Amino acid sequence: MIGSVHVLRRPRAKGGETSGRQIGYQLSKPLRLKSKDVLLALLAALVALAALSIPASAGEGPAAQGETTQPAAPNTAPPRPQLLLIHGGSFMVDTAWFEPATRPRAITAGFEPHYLSYPLGDMPAALAAARAAAEELDERYGAENVYAYGCSAGGTLAALLSGEGLVQAAVAKAPPSDLVGWKWPLTKYGLDYFEAVQLDLAERYSLSPVRRPQERPLLIMQGRNDHVVPPAMSEAYAAKFKQVHLWLVPGGHTTEREHPYLISRAMDWLARVAAVQKTERRPFEAAIRS
Repeated sequence: MIGSVHVLRRPRAKGGETSGRQIGYQLSKPLRLKSKDVLLALLAALVALAALSIPASAGEGPAAQGETTQPAAPNTAPPRPQLLLIHGGSFMVDTAWFEPATRPRAITAGFEPHYLSYPLGDMPAALAAARAAAEELDERYGAENVYAYGCSAGGTLAALLSGEGLVQAAVAKAPPSDLVGWKWPLTKYGLDYFEAVQLDLAERYSLSPVRRPQERPLLIMQGRNDHVVPPAMSEAYAAKFKQVHLWLVPGGHTTEREHPYLISRAMDWLARVAAVQKTERRPFEAAIRS
């Protein structure tokens, strides 16, 4: 015997009737319980409490009660066009102003920008870095979604990418398109400039955009008073290829820094080309599949 329970009994008046004036209670004799009964009662209470505290498992939720849940819809939206941004600097130096000036305008035009940091003092290595970056974007987002925008020497790299078909289209601001006839760096950096950027005469021929095929559309933005890259060089490039479009604008070699709206307009041109290419590509691909 390990416990007892006292039962409250209402006192009765004389004669066995309950007295209405009595409102208190008195203790009867203790009702004794066996230890086995007490243990079973405690065990049952603990089991009930544990059942209340256990969270429902994945199979006991609404779906297990006959309800169904809809899976999240897959993201079928096409990727935004990707834009490779390539700075200038004569293949010798970086240009700190370029990325802040181009990145927000690329986003406004609907592109996802990617800034390219390439080796300096080595033009072939810079081109290899640009090719690798374009190929990586091709693999990640699809070749049909990759474009390029370059300034000066970066414009030369962008032009080469468009010529090789590694991007769908490109904009090049005042690119040195003929590395054989480009004389300005010889007066700026010295007669050994081309050796300093690892270009011999054969490579100056082979890596000049004007002397190579041109597979994709290219817009050249060229200042009329540019003394670094003469307008005649860009005019000859545009005259040779129907894929190359020349836009002569006021100012010199840094005209887009003085008139930033020119960058926005060039980005808008590239966005329009991207939109047209996407629209025309669908029936073309459908024809191939059929």
